[in-house]
Amino acid sequence: MIKLALGTVQFGLPYGINNQSGIPDDSELRSIFLLAKQLGIEVLDSAQGYGNAEERIGELTKNEFKVITKFKKLEPPFPFQTELRESLRKLKSTDLYGYMAHDGDLLIENPSWWEGLQIAKEDGLVKKIGYSLYSVDQLELLLAKKMIPDLIQFPYNILDRRFEPYLPELASLGVEIHTRSVYLQGLLQMDLNKIPTYFGALQPYLKKVKEIVTKYDVSIGQACLGFAIQNPLINRVVIGIDNVTQLIENSSLCQMENLSEDLINEFISIEVKDKNLLNPANWK
Repeated sequence: MIKLALGTVQFGLPYGINNQSGIPDDSELRSIFLLAKQLGIEVLDSAQGYGNAEERIGELTKNEFKVITKFKKLEPPFPFQTELRESLRKLKSTDLYGYMAHDGDLLIENPSWWEGLQIAKEDGLVKKIGYSLYSVDQLELLLAKKMIPDLIQFPYNILDRRFEPYLPELASLGVEIHTRSVYLQGLLQMDLNKIPTYFGALQPYLKKVKEIVTKYDVSIGQACLGFAIQNPLINRVVIGIDNVTQLIENSSLCQMENLSEDLINEFISIEVKDKNLLNPANWK
């Protein structure tokens, strides 16, 4: 099984600091979906906030993928909240593989929504429920409130390993673990000389990553993707692509030889002290 899941934010919005292609047109997107299916990619990760991505998935696929979408709000009565009905309509589907809070704070602030999600699952509208996270504080609060997800998503990459200590516990609870931001929204792939000045505090860490991949003679793409793919506790790695070429490149990286233990240990030795630098919400 290929561990990649296809992120779809780029299909509805121009997204990512390294995105130079813009939003793919219908022809390109059909080709992306066709190739993804051929490669064995099973999961599409979407959201109500991704522009018209849900509509495009509904129009250009034939329920051939397991679709996860995320909500920013819910309205009673449950489980037929307006948002869930609308997502199903746009996706042209009768049920979802996953339905998640786009931000864990939504469930922390509205705990009754968790009950609504459970009802939607019991009624067969959703197979798995959960939440997308931005901080470990959110995870600790949600677990303390006994909101044990079927499905969870959070950032994880060479520099951002904040959630790593929680992986064994989540796996033991039977949680399906999806990670995102494997390339730190493209920042890890950028030429150091072209990185905007407001990322100056991250420059030493980015430089160290480049030095390590040079030392071990691996590409930055292989290093970034391999670091997440090789973690046995991670079920899916969500990647965003803008075109067929990028999908081919990423799938090829998954087939390459595993990163050595020494290489991985050198990455692990890098510790970003100011964790706020790792959250794209803080990038301005």
